[in-house]
Amino acid sequence: MYNLELLKVYQYKNKKRYGKKKDGGYVIGLLKNKYDCYISCGVGTDESFTRDFLKEHNYLSKNDCYAFDGTINDYPYKYTKNITFIKKNINNYNNKFNTDLTEIIKKYKNIFLSIDIEGGEYDWLLSLDNELLNNISQIVIEFHNICSGFKSNKDNNIIKTFKKLSNKFTLIHAHGNNFGLILNNIPDIIELTYINKSYIKTFKLNNEILPIKDLDFPNSRRYHDINLGFYPFTNNLYIHSPKTMLWYFLNFRKYIQSFIFISVIIIINYIFKYL
Repeated sequence: MYNLELLKVYQYKNKKRYGKKKDGGYVIGLLKNKYDCYISCGVGTDESFTRDFLKEHNYLSKNDCYAFDGTINDYPYKYTKNITFIKKNINNYNNKFNTDLTEIIKKYKNIFLSIDIEGGEYDWLLSLDNELLNNISQIVIEFHNICSGFKSNKDNNIIKTFKKLSNKFTLIHAHGNNFGLILNNIPDIIELTYINKSYIKTFKLNNEILPIKDLDFPNSRRYHDINLGFYPFTNNLYIHSPKTMLWYFLNFRKYIQSFIFISVIIIINYIFKYL
């Protein structure tokens, strides 16, 4: 793996989780400032994070809270009604069905951004003007297919995106999504929390083992959480304990289950075709 320094996590003690204790919940850093805008990108069916965030930051008005998703017919208002839903996807261009968020970001100075757009994050972030990043105070984002970028020593779009973010933001939390695969210990789908560097006074590398008990939870409850107790996610040397080795053994089950399922399908297909 190359460019792993772009995934270095830094110390930030004041953290809190919003959303469900499974997929849909995220860990953020608590800032002293007040946000003037909240943006949720990629709504889907679960907005428990948005619900909890807006409940805590109830000074934000509906006119300053936005949710974008062009793949659903309407917002799941059972979570919150204090939000303006716009049926558009996030992209690197603007038309009837897509937006690059430029006009909204220009209007505010302290934005909280939550984004999970299934791989579209790279093109969008690379297209965003560098100066507009200054208007975003904190980002919680799910990155997809990152291993394809970090296994190459070329300056591909994935690496360019992480470099662009590292110029303006400090990575303060990382959590592997166990719905995805793992390559060379790096989760292919990863949830990252970034805080604008203007809010960070000291830059010390994280020395806490990730995931953090009672703060992080596995996205899928069928499998154990992904261990990130090593560089670049923690600055401590981490020795695999028997408990950790058990984690690897138990997580290997999902690959065995997939192999068995595919084998059964192949056998059934063979029986119907040749017998």
